Amino acid sequence: MTTIHKLHFIAALCVAAGCSGASAQSTGNVIISGVVDAYAGTRQLAGGERVTKVDSSGMSTSQLNFSGTEDLGGGLRGEFAIGMFFRPDGGEQGRFDGDVFWSRSAYVGIASPLGTVRLGRQGTPTFLNYIRTNAFDDSTVLGPVFMQTWVAAIAQGTQFLGTGAPPARRTLTAPLGTSDTTWNNAVAYISPSIGGTVFQAQWAPGEGGGVGSRYSVNVFHSGGPLMVGLSTEHIGDKSVPAAGPAAAVISSQTNWELTGAYAFRFGRLNAGVLRTSRDYESIADDSILTVHVGASIPVGRGTVLAAVANSRQRPDVGSKMTRTTTSVGYSYAFSKRTDVYSVVMNDRFTDLDSGNSVGLGIRHRF
Repeated sequence: MTTIHKLHFIAALCVAAGCSGASAQSTGNVIISGVVDAYAGTRQLAGGERVTKVDSSGMSTSQLNFSGTEDLGGGLRGEFAIGMFFRPDGGEQGRFDGDVFWSRSAYVGIASPLGTVRLGRQGTPTFLNYIRTNAFDDSTVLGPVFMQTWVAAIAQGTQFLGTGAPPARRTLTAPLGTSDTTWNNAVAYISPSIGGTVFQAQWAPGEGGGVGSRYSVNVFHSGGPLMVGLSTEHIGDKSVPAAGPAAAVISSQTNWELTGAYAFRFGRLNAGVLRTSRDYESIADDSILTVHVGASIPVGRGTVLAAVANSRQRPDVGSKMTRTTTSVGYSYAFSKRTDVYSVVMNDRFTDLDSGNSVGLGIRHRF
């Protein structure tokens, strides 16, 4: 877990602004946290060119977050969170060009003994289940499952797009690249923990902006050495415009995910399965089944990390495609906040030359 710096400053702001009465007495917590992660190495995905680079977010997506709570009395608590991603190699905002400013989170909520309700941009339950259990966390660069599931195919390379001009072509990997790890305009309910089990439901209306309505239901259990999560999400009509990352309009998309981890004495093992069914407007429908296994094993002052993900795409018409990505690495912890890591990754895809990547990076949490 990251070390968090708390700033008690609301009362000071009131004094500076000339507040009086009850307002001047009100205090609250604002928590500033984040990660800065950069790496150097060579990157080559299946069928792609080898590029030597200094880049951002090899193991964790670099981010800056602000969050806070206020005791409202009667068992109620107000809360907010806003968070942004950035790229320390070049100083740019966002995970990629065009990413929204508060791309990680931007929500406000009310918590009570009966649960929490939040409004705004929020992480999806499917993604939250994944990062809680996976050995490579949210690594978009070196994490096999994240890359095969959430990084839009067009961002990985044109070799991962089917033939033909948009919107006739279909993405051949990363089915959840159409929905992102975070939804705009979302309403979420998170239940209190009951014996370590938490229920979450989330809904986001389309609002007529070229993105269909979306909903997700999730249950996650954490108790002792075991963590396990089950989620489903449905993405409604016209959820991906023709100019979007999938390069094809989707009438609907349904995802099911089962993921879990178990901590043994020697380390933690994790595994999961994700099935996505995509119904396109004008091209052949398809489904993608992703199975993954991984491990994180303490060795010395660090941790050995390993993960394998295999995705099989089955279109209603056309050839089946298979992608297998394997990563092995070691993270050496100088402290609870700072570590260095080295990872090698092999990526294979049907009818493409395999690609190999190597990354050596530094990560600091605050």
